[in-house]
Amino acid sequence: RVASAQGSAPPAGPLVLLLPTSTRATALGNAWVAGRDEYSVFYNPAQINQTNGIGGSFTRYGSNGTLGALTGGFTVGPLTYGWGVSLVEYKARNTASYPFAPSELTANGTRDAFSIAAVAGANYTYKGFRLGVGTTYAEDRVAADATMGNSAIHETFLLGNVGASHPLWGGTAALAVENIGDRSKPRTSPTQTALGWNKQMQAGEFDLGFATQLSVRNSWLGAAGGAEIGYGWIEGWSATVRAGAHRTETSAQRPVSFGGTLNADRLAFDYAVEFFEGNRYAHHISVRWR
Repeated sequence: RVASAQGSAPPAGPLVLLLPTSTRATALGNAWVAGRDEYSVFYNPAQINQTNGIGGSFTRYGSNGTLGALTGGFTVGPLTYGWGVSLVEYKARNTASYPFAPSELTANGTRDAFSIAAVAGANYTYKGFRLGVGTTYAEDRVAADATMGNSAIHETFLLGNVGASHPLWGGTAALAVENIGDRSKPRTSPTQTALGWNKQMQAGEFDLGFATQLSVRNSWLGAAGGAEIGYGWIEGWSATVRAGAHRTETSAQRPVSFGGTLNADRLAFDYAVEFFEGNRYAHHISVRWR
């Protein structure tokens, strides 16, 4: 996933590649290149994790856009495989020019639009390094509006992803290059190089987590980070709160995000919120059964 930049991030499409898919990562500023859970296939193929069943998340962008994502992972021999599908439906404004920024999802437009990404990858551990490769098929579709003179938009991309990770300073350091594609296209994919470090630790009765990330897209540098603190009062029952910040894609986005998790035995409920101008919000929800 592409980290954001205040005001001047290079335009890129498809839109879905600019959006967070992991509810937990969203609350941590979307700094997840070194994170490891069922959504890591979207962030770094080296961090794909085996899962029990299928993970799913749901996001509502104000009253205009809806995103859903499904993921899964499994291990066969020395390789861990992962897959994911992310789809966002929204209304694009007639006055907006393609490619769209994430803030377009809360802008209440009139043109039917959707953006989809299907991701697959695998990783292998060699001498302490986890190495991963993957591929992404992504597509944007926006309906025409003859009354305003806007033609239909249909853009497709077939992209590559590579990554590596290694234990460092009690945590995990990771590097990923995502959305590698044909840079000769006039509407280029958001190729990004991201470097990050995540750590989980205990402090007495509390569980602490930290996530950091630096990312480069063309000549633009983005930074993101977040922290979480959790407490378990009985085996299988715990609660976690999170906060994060990142440089945003446009000035219509706000840099901070918040969220948390409630674990109730085998059931886990995650929530995160992003902020946009005009008192608009994006609410992220995921439910996991372990």
